[in-house]
Amino acid sequence: MLRRTLLQCAALGTAATVFGAHAAARKTLLVYTAVEPEWLAVYRDAFALVRPDIDITYVRASAGPISARLLAEKDHPRADVVFGLSAIAMENLRVKGLLTPYAPQGIDKLNSKMVERGLHWFGMNAWGGSLCVNTDLLKRKGLAVPKSWHDLLSDCYKGQIVMPSPKASSTGYMFFLGWLQGFGSDKGWDYIEKLHRNMLFYTSSGVRPAAMAAQGEIPIGLSADAFVKPFLRFDIPVESIEPLEGIAWDAEASALPAGCPNPQEAKAFLDFCAGPQVAEIAARFSGIAAREGFSTPKGRAIAERFLPLDFGLAAAEKVDIINRWQALVSR
Repeated sequence: MLRRTLLQCAALGTAATVFGAHAAARKTLLVYTAVEPEWLAVYRDAFALVRPDIDITYVRASAGPISARLLAEKDHPRADVVFGLSAIAMENLRVKGLLTPYAPQGIDKLNSKMVERGLHWFGMNAWGGSLCVNTDLLKRKGLAVPKSWHDLLSDCYKGQIVMPSPKASSTGYMFFLGWLQGFGSDKGWDYIEKLHRNMLFYTSSGVRPAAMAAQGEIPIGLSADAFVKPFLRFDIPVESIEPLEGIAWDAEASALPAGCPNPQEAKAFLDFCAGPQVAEIAARFSGIAAREGFSTPKGRAIAERFLPLDFGLAAAEKVDIINRWQALVSR
């Protein structure tokens, strides 16, 4: 009996040692992200199936605060991964020397438009700037459904439009890029000034205009089809329209911060971001996956309307564009 008890104790001790060693071997990645909160658990659960030995801790904010935090921590980096920031925000980080090039496994399967030439960042998904309209509200107001950007300049839409602020929202700045790079600088600014006269107000979030249109608060919100999708499970008269002239777009991108504390585990997470699991999530989120072959039919149709954009130029000109816009709205 004594011998059996001793053997049982020894077995328990061994199991405890193994468990302790396993727990000690686990790594925790600190991930700075601008991904919408409801999607964070989706990504964490999908990654756990691939690397159950790595835990994820998120620091979540919009692109501006995340970028400011990374810059403030430049000399003493804390983040292991930058996850789901806009391509424009990533370009700002790249120019400031805050990103380390990395080619994740499967990068050859990603759309080349969503991969930075120097491999400092790569996209996971993309979304385009759409008109989110409440068709019932338009009908009650006697307004036609707009089909082009220039339709929005009609006097009949005065006070009927909400869009994200280009200063507070990367989605808002994305719209400005479409007009300035798509129409040309002079025509683009002329358009922005005329549209401002019809604007009800600017929001701090790219999602809010879509939500306001879906909830019947406004007839027209400048947002994205991806942000309308959650409302489509309800029986509401909201739809997204991609204007005839073409649409601006952006990508949710990921990258390796310079000097990150856990580079090997961070690279494993970035490999996951370039892989099929995240591509499947992208198809559910926006319908437009960076990994070829995963986009939905509607996502592919939206992507065909994308204007050619220079994200490097967008990053370089952002301060001047925002300053000019602020001067316009403060008149």
